Parts: sequence; structure tokens; C-alpha cells
Amino acid sequence: NNPNANRGSCTHKLVAKPVDGESNQSANGGKSAQLTEAQRRERQRHIRLHVQLLEHASLCSSPSCNSSNCAKMKQYLKHKQECKLKQGNGCKICKRIIALLKYHAQSCKNKVCPIPQCLVIRERIRQIAKQQQAM
Repeated sequence: NNPNANRGSCTHKLVAKPVDGESNQSANGGKSAQLTEAQRRERQRHIRLHVQLLEHASLCSSPSCNSSNCAKMKQYLKHKQECKLKQGNGCKICKRIIALLKYHAQSCKNKVCPIPQCLVIRERIRQIAKQQQAM
């Protein structure tokens, strides 16, 4: 897989980003995971852009959408539905898609949301917050 293939209008430098529980040592040569304020803002910007792409791809029904990124995200969403490993068993694609779905769900206010797993994730977030309040 060539990560630079079919990137459409996405031109930023590709940098490995650790996902929940992954070590950051390989991404920065073993140094601590301290990000500068500029790096943190840039990472947040990339996350926002990827969540927007996830939202678009989830709602896009066009088989010929102009965005090659839309088609790629649709492939990732389909992968997550069909993957036998799933997140718990170490599938990195599933982990990354679930992370994007969680970012979406944290800010979603729709009563009925068409984004995959949004309502389930929001309910889980609500349950965790309720448990923490009870402590």
C-alpha cells in the first residue's frame, strides 16, 4: 500500500500518529510524547478534517463522488463493518476509525444521527460519565 496514492486534495505530510494505547516511541525516535502548542493545534486540525471526511463519506451516496478521499473513507468504514479482528484484537484501521467515530460522537447533538455507531458511542459516553458522577 502506497500511502501517497489517491490522496486527492490532501497534501499534508504523512506522519505516523499513535492511537489509543500505541506507543509513541516509534513516531518520534523514542523521545517523550510532548507536543509543542503548534504541533497540538496542527494535530487537532487534522483530526477535525478527518472527522469531516468521515461525516461526508458516511452520508455520501454518490458512487462517483469527486473526492478520492471520500471513496477511501468509505472503504475504511466498510472494512470496519467486515473486519474479523476488530479493535480489541489489534486492527489498526478499526482503531483509527473508532477513534474518529468517538471524536464525532463527543460533539454530535443530533437526536437521530446517521453516522455509524454515533448513538451507541454517545450512550456509552453518557454511561461512563454517570458512573464517574456516582463515585
